[in-house]
Amino acid sequence: MSVVQMSQKGQVLIPKAIREKYGVRPGMRIQVLARPDGIVLKPAPENPIDAACGFLEGDFSLTGDLMEERRKEREKDR
Repeated sequence: MSVVQMSQKGQVLIPKAIREKYGVRPGMRIQVLARPDGIVLKPAPENPIDAACGFLEGDFSLTGDLMEERRKEREKDR
């Protein structure tokens, strides 16, 4: 565990060993997450859309759901 000091501007220095371990480079975007037990700093994905793809588990099909909903509507109209 590393302890660092915050500057007057709210800046902190991430120790070199941790930057190297997680691939944090100058100019890179970092996510700041507030959690019940503290603050988490996390490298932001370069492409958030690609990072979000596949995060839900299970067999989901928007097309299938829409087709099923439409089928139910047609049955109701009959």
